[in-house]
Amino acid sequence: MTGILNQPEGATPLTADELQGLKLPGITTHGELNEVEAVNIEQGLRWLDRRPRGFDLLTD
Repeated sequence: MTGILNQPEGATPLTADELQGLKLPGITTHGELNEVEAVNIEQGLRWLDRRPRGFDLLTD
C-alpha cells in the first residue's frame, strides 16, 4: 500500500456500525480502511491525470 499511514498491527477495530455496509469484508481496523481509501484516492488521481486537459469535470 502507500506506507504513508503507518498504523500499528491491530489498530483500533471498527465498530459493528462502521463494519456494516463495507464492500470489502476483510477490513476490520481503521488502519486497514485508511490504507484501502488511500489507494482508491491515488487511483482516482491517476485517472484524473489521464483525462484530456480540456476536459471539464464539473459541468452539468
